[in-house]
Amino acid sequence: MSTNPYLTLFILRHGKASDHANTDFDRPLTKKGQQQAAEKGLILKQKLPFIDTIFCSSALRTRETLQYSNLDHDQSHIFIQKKLYLCHPEVLLAHINQIDRGKSALLIGHNPGLHQFAYNLLPLYSKTRTPQEDALSASFPKCALAEFQFSCSDWSQINWHQGSLISFDR
Repeated sequence: MSTNPYLTLFILRHGKASDHANTDFDRPLTKKGQQQAAEKGLILKQKLPFIDTIFCSSALRTRETLQYSNLDHDQSHIFIQKKLYLCHPEVLLAHINQIDRGKSALLIGHNPGLHQFAYNLLPLYSKTRTPQEDALSASFPKCALAEFQFSCSDWSQINWHQGSLISFDR
């Protein structure tokens, strides 16, 4: 690992999905959802040339969000897992804690667990909350993208209320 002690975690909720499918798991993105994912992909590419590790729920709408983001996956370790579908925040934290390489990660998932996960990363006590922290505290809308930074060098050290919210694009 490099000497930079910071880790960067991006949290992305899937884009707008169709209400017409046999099951919730099989809901595809709408045209608007595809466009949202492409826009968030551009934002991610501006921030980093590639992301070391990507975790994505195996639901169709999250896989399509990853696809339409058009990220450079050549150097990324990508894990598409059913256990990330509508899971609890603790499951998401356990996945992040198991990352064993790189300085950046992307998590693509679903509410309500994804919102609660992001909220739980915010500092517990803060004399002054930023407008971004207030916005994230209130909601995590479709295709919202949060960027957190952690002042540690190992993903296993990340725990609740230790993140610094760098950006929150809704």
